[in-house]
Amino acid sequence: MRKILNVAWKDLVTTFRDPTALIIMLAAPYALTLVMAFAFGGLSGGGGGLSGIPVFVVNHDGGEFGGYLQQTFQSPDLADLLDVTVTADEAAARAAVDANKAAAAVVIPADLSESIVPSGLASGDPSALANRPQAVVEVYANPDRPISAGIVRGIVDQFLSRVSAGAAGGQVAVSQLIASGLLAPQEALTKGMEIGERAARQATETRLIAVKGETAAEDPQGGFDWLTYMAPSMAILFLMFTVSNGGKTLLAERDWGTLPRLLATPTTAFQVLGGKVCGIYLTGLAQMGILLVASRLMLGVKYGPLSAVVPVTLALVAAATGWALVLAAYARTAGQANQMGTILSLAFGGLAGNFFPRQALPQWIRTASLITPNAWGLDAFNKLTAGGTLGDVLVPIAGLLALAVVLFIAASVIFRRQYA
Repeated sequence: MRKILNVAWKDLVTTFRDPTALIIMLAAPYALTLVMAFAFGGLSGGGGGLSGIPVFVVNHDGGEFGGYLQQTFQSPDLADLLDVTVTADEAAARAAVDANKAAAAVVIPADLSESIVPSGLASGDPSALANRPQAVVEVYANPDRPISAGIVRGIVDQFLSRVSAGAAGGQVAVSQLIASGLLAPQEALTKGMEIGERAARQATETRLIAVKGETAAEDPQGGFDWLTYMAPSMAILFLMFTVSNGGKTLLAERDWGTLPRLLATPTTAFQVLGGKVCGIYLTGLAQMGILLVASRLMLGVKYGPLSAVVPVTLALVAAATGWALVLAAYARTAGQANQMGTILSLAFGGLAGNFFPRQALPQWIRTASLITPNAWGLDAFNKLTAGGTLGDVLVPIAGLLALAVVLFIAASVIFRRQYA
């Protein structure tokens, strides 16, 4: 046992003395966590995410449709998503966006209502439809908040689409009523305005985005916390790179001649291979431990009780090490193992949801991804960061351990067939 630990300790120390390895193992996942969290939801670490998006609304329109658009942004359905400030000072709204104090400023033009229902129609002038102005609702977007600004723009686009559809629906309805003899031609103007305005008004009152209910199903605190999700996600992703690289070193040492020299010493093949496997495992364990502690202390990510975090991490690294051994057993050269490890790590990351919320994936993909340590690990850490305890993560732990056992057996069979 002592020789196994000596080999493992040597590999662990060698890895952590390599500056390049430290960048890939520790600096890269930490930096990527910050970048992803900042890009998609800020760095609050406390459940901010896509909620409370600051928006300024400047309403220059004195008609009813400008008021409808303003009311849409202030509707209770969007209260959790948007933090709306209504102001008449357009310059101040733009300055707030420039200063990164707002995701966007919505500027409603003075002729919005006139462009939808011209005032000339009320006095019986049908030509007012042809001469009505073309109004432009401006969304002055913050380039540093592309996701939030895109949501604001989507709300405006959907509002205008529904209003236009309502107005067009009024014209079609009037034409059908006249054709069927239910409406006299002289009443067409009045009735068309009535139907169009009613349809447009109903469109503005319809819930545009079902944010409140959908968010509550995933996070009762409100909003999706990108930082809390990305911290363990990036740690798991780069764990796969680390253990894959560890598996590659088995083949590299064989090519370098160090492995045969080790076997020439009073050390059995079992002790050498056992030490190599333990070295991969300890390296992955150290990497995960450092990243989890760093994100807890420096970013404020709360992972739950140690009694749950520790067994999840131990099982996760064991399953990841199993995949590394399968790659090392199957590959013929260190270069081939390196290429396969990179492809596998990225494929597992995309399949399991390391780059985007796992909850957003279709159910069949989430089920298929259970062949990866990433999926089980993400499920476990999502439950822990949501306030779960050891009892809540027993299934992911069991899944990881079962995966590790299957992979270790598969690696042993492949090793024997390849090197028999």
